[in-house]
Amino acid sequence: MKKSLDKAATVESYPLSDIIESTERRRQEEFGFVSLIEAGGFDYPTFFTATFDYFATGEGQTIGIVMGHAHSAARLTELVTEHFGTYYASGAELWPRLLLPPNAMSLVPEAIRAVIADPTQVIGNFFYASTYHLNQS
Repeated sequence: MKKSLDKAATVESYPLSDIIESTERRRQEEFGFVSLIEAGGFDYPTFFTATFDYFATGEGQTIGIVMGHAHSAARLTELVTEHFGTYYASGAELWPRLLLPPNAMSLVPEAIRAVIADPTQVIGNFFYASTYHLNQS
């Protein structure tokens, strides 16, 4: 028994960059983060959390987190760039609050988790930064 195809199957194709951008937008909406250049839209002063997760063959994986209190977008950008470096900061995920992001949970000790749970214990200023790098090549 033969099956005949009355219609030719069509396959839609999209440029890879469109797929990556669409996935990133969906991820941003799901997790509620913005990029560093969008930090000007926050209400200041604010607590913030910024992370990056970078992987490249031959270079390994580097994960970083910066948390703190900032009085302006310029100061927030300065803190993140200072501790991540310009390259990693350009791909950072940024939230206008303290939180424990899934990709950097292992970098956050119990003392900082207590501050995340109750930011009212911060009197004055708050800053935390941690970076992890592994290269097995």
